[in-house]
Amino acid sequence: MPWDDFRNTAADGSLAQVSTLVSQIRDTSDGPVLVFDSGDTIQGTPFEQFPHVRWSEPSPTIRAMNHIGYDAMAVGNHEFNFGLGVLARARAQADFPFLSANTIEESTSRPAFPTHMVVEAGEVRVGVIGLVTPNIPGWERPEHYRGLVFLPMDEVAMEMARRLREDEGCDLVVALAHTGFEIDPEDGSPAGNDHEDFGWRLSKVSGIDVLLTGHTHKNIPPRELHGTIVSQPRARARFLTRIDLDLEHTDNGWQIASWRGDNIPTANVDPDPALVTKMTELHQRVSETLDGPVGRISDDLSVADCRINDCAALDLIHQVQLEASGADLSLASLLTDRTPDLPAGPVTWRWIYSFYVYPNTLVKIAVTGAEVVEILEHAARYYTGLDCDEPEGCTVLTDPTVPHYNVDSMAGLSYRIDPTQEVGHRVRDVRIRGRAIDLHQEFTLVCNNYRAAGGGGYPHLAEAETVWQSSEEMTDLIGDSIGRVGGWQPAIDNNWWIGRTLVAEQPAAGTP
Repeated sequence: MPWDDFRNTAADGSLAQVSTLVSQIRDTSDGPVLVFDSGDTIQGTPFEQFPHVRWSEPSPTIRAMNHIGYDAMAVGNHEFNFGLGVLARARAQADFPFLSANTIEESTSRPAFPTHMVVEAGEVRVGVIGLVTPNIPGWERPEHYRGLVFLPMDEVAMEMARRLREDEGCDLVVALAHTGFEIDPEDGSPAGNDHEDFGWRLSKVSGIDVLLTGHTHKNIPPRELHGTIVSQPRARARFLTRIDLDLEHTDNGWQIASWRGDNIPTANVDPDPALVTKMTELHQRVSETLDGPVGRISDDLSVADCRINDCAALDLIHQVQLEASGADLSLASLLTDRTPDLPAGPVTWRWIYSFYVYPNTLVKIAVTGAEVVEILEHAARYYTGLDCDEPEGCTVLTDPTVPHYNVDSMAGLSYRIDPTQEVGHRVRDVRIRGRAIDLHQEFTLVCNNYRAAGGGGYPHLAEAETVWQSSEEMTDLIGDSIGRVGGWQPAIDNNWWIGRTLVAEQPAAGTP
């Protein structure tokens, strides 16, 4: 629907608007039209999650895709967020295949999903491969992918492209790859995410003509990379990638003679009235649920500048994590910049879902004091310097390449970040109850399951001993916490701050 359920305002894109564009393209095209998606479809909005996951009803997203007439979809990592049962229900509902050639059943060594499909587009045989980032075990709870293994995307793509060309007689091969680019296609710089993103390597695979990517939510208009047409249309249906291929028949079958493409913004497109009508009653039911009160807040609250200064919104996450787990320390970040300000008064489920946008659970692990400092240093990479202009004060400089949801703070101790120092030496004055942290002491630390599995590249977390795991999602835990106190009075503990080193510091306990 063309509505932002988090902010309760008009959205800047929707499948209802994609539906209109697809219909227009089908009506005006001279040749066959194929419609694909590169994954992460059944997670991301309350309108999807409430009916499909909480109420065990059909997926609104899959219903909309059926209406539009999608031909195939790649499986994404967020398809596993709610377990294999929810994923199986979505697959059964879809009028199109969920493709993933590199997801294998461990017990049988057979593919867990269809690996590909062949479409007869007029006289042209089109082979379509589905691929998913293999880093799912690095993010997901084990029970959500139990019995499955995920193979390297490029290795599987090579064999699949050969098979489609040689054995299936395909003239054209399209790869639907739920992955981003490990090397920036704009400037060729490494992104440092080779473990989850394979787009650059896939663009080099012989036999793939078109590579349609997803996962990183970037707007990458169609272009050629290593002779392969590649693109990505951002996320949340803000863009529709259109690629037109002009084919000519040769002695070697049909081949691409020329092509053109663009990422078309959907925001100003009229939504498909038939699809809107199908969804209106359900959308109203979800909206009424989201507007249900959870509790009350005594003062206005904003998430603005929470990565530069400690704030009550971030301290709420820490408070909930510490309450639920009983851990010594809490590690957390703000997951989105889209959370609206919360005025004093009722707190609704809509605000909670706009505040904590992923279905994360909690994990408590054991770490040493030295590991705590290294974890903090990883977060401090985001802060790159200070731009000071007396008497106006200083502006904190930050690294725009670090995703905001990977900028964590920690509660249960106090510390200072000096962004003028080198990476690895920015965290200062780490203290617990007023004493310098003992680098040899063991602590329990709680974080979300994404972080505990290594998400964001934080050191030590994935290898640490797991002490406890929650079964409830953070949205429920936040709602329960606010509901218990009835009237929530937001507070800031100011346990961390950013500032330059001005005086000699006391070394941490246990250091020479």
